Amino acid sequence: MIKEFRKYALFSVLIFAVYVIALWLLGYFKIGLLSDDYLNFSDALNSTFEQKAAGNLPFTNALHIRPVYYLSLEKSAALHDWFGFSPENFVFYRIQNLVLMMFLAFAAGLLVFHLTRRVSISLVALAAVILFPNNINNICWTAARVDIICSFFYVLTIYLYILYHDSRKVYFGVLGLVTFFLALMTKELAITIPFTVMLLGYFLYGKRGIKETIPLLSSFVILLAIYFIYRIVILNNNVTEIATLYQSGPLANAPGVLARSFISLTIPLDYLVLNYMLRNDNKIVILYLFILYGTLGYIAWVMVRTEVYRAVARLLALMLLLFSPYMLIGYIRPQMILLPFIIITVFMLHVYDTQRDLTGRLNKKVLRSLFLAAMVFWVYWSAVSVSNWSTSYEKAKVNVDNLIKLDHDSSKKLVLIGNPGRFKQTFMFDKMTGAYNFWKEKKFVINDTINDIIQTAAIEESSIGAPPQVRKISANEFEFRTSASKHFFYIEGMDNERIRSGFSNDDISVEFLEFNNIDKPIRFLLKIRNPDVECFVSENLDFRKLN
Repeated sequence: MIKEFRKYALFSVLIFAVYVIALWLLGYFKIGLLSDDYLNFSDALNSTFEQKAAGNLPFTNALHIRPVYYLSLEKSAALHDWFGFSPENFVFYRIQNLVLMMFLAFAAGLLVFHLTRRVSISLVALAAVILFPNNINNICWTAARVDIICSFFYVLTIYLYILYHDSRKVYFGVLGLVTFFLALMTKELAITIPFTVMLLGYFLYGKRGIKETIPLLSSFVILLAIYFIYRIVILNNNVTEIATLYQSGPLANAPGVLARSFISLTIPLDYLVLNYMLRNDNKIVILYLFILYGTLGYIAWVMVRTEVYRAVARLLALMLLLFSPYMLIGYIRPQMILLPFIIITVFMLHVYDTQRDLTGRLNKKVLRSLFLAAMVFWVYWSAVSVSNWSTSYEKAKVNVDNLIKLDHDSSKKLVLIGNPGRFKQTFMFDKMTGAYNFWKEKKFVINDTINDIIQTAAIEESSIGAPPQVRKISANEFEFRTSASKHFFYIEGMDNERIRSGFSNDDISVEFLEFNNIDKPIRFLLKIRNPDVECFVSENLDFRKLN
């Protein structure tokens, strides 16, 4: 056992070494802070622990109670300064996300190793976690560190539960409660831990396993109840508000979120990019889908022949549980599939190891060949993803530099129209207030507020920052239309249904008039409602005054 563990640890280190070298060659360590990274750091550095624990932060949604995450940012910035890095050198943050991901991957492989005692399968789990392209986004975007940390504590909680069951040692249960608490304080996704543990406990040990761990399972439920009391009674968080944050009504987007969750779990591409690729008969994507669904069809056929229906039902139940938080809030993006991907991978590898009737009928050579073929696609798309994040940062930096040089009347409110915020599934400086203030002051402070609610997204690099067509209707009324084919307007956090109702505040109002074939707005009417507003249009990563 110890010898096999040493072998697993040694091969893990070798895999991580190759992984780091590959990322370095791809330019991973040149990627800086993006999007709301700046606002998150500002909140972390300019708040007390009590404010972090209560969600009382200026630029953070009050429903996000994530003190562990914000403490990690606070300590990261302190270490960054202690090591003497210049303010615009972000390599230390890249290293941190990468190390956290490697810890998470190692823990996932270790969990598989404990369940199977097989080094090869454990290394498959580890490699899958770090190579799956949607997971790569979590190390390229510092804000996604919250998912890595939460997933790490989540996996540790499951592992400690299993150790508690196998050894009956109380300290494993106590440590499990600690990691569960830390997961809850990192991200709300951790509310599913007690139910995931119960499901896995039942799948692994049957009813006997549940009965034998009732003290620990009861403690999980009690801690979860205390958490909800804290959120709902003490902090007065509105449950309805949580369920309608990204949708018109509770579970209104559930079917679409469920579908996108499954897509993210199996097809590691941005939803819009995938849509465009399929519409244009992209041969690489079609080949990948043929391999993927061919493999799934082959496994399903063998399962039917061996009558392993219970494993299929358990897998579906586990997937539904892990997807349920996203279905509740009505929102998911590819980066958020990290935790479900890990838990489902661990479960499937356990099934592969234990279901002898199933594995005995599988053609191992065919299965390994298909897995290696899928890995080739994953490695390629992961490399593309790192390159996309690098491109986003480089172009966003040009954008904010031009904004700082802008001749703007400081007595008026600054409104940006069409600021490039997204490139495929990567984020740029879509929350310009944070980036603008940082690069202007070279520190995480917020002195000026910028309204950049109407942003643009690009599916191909040549469309980033493409100038829109603007028609002046009156002194305060303008019509905008995108000029590039794979370019559209968007409002962060608004789904397709909400965005059709437009947007209005004291400064501007927007009515969307035309949508493309993937239901994204390409034309809108802008009205400037406040004479104290100075409006600029984004053009080729620069800005032109509108009024």
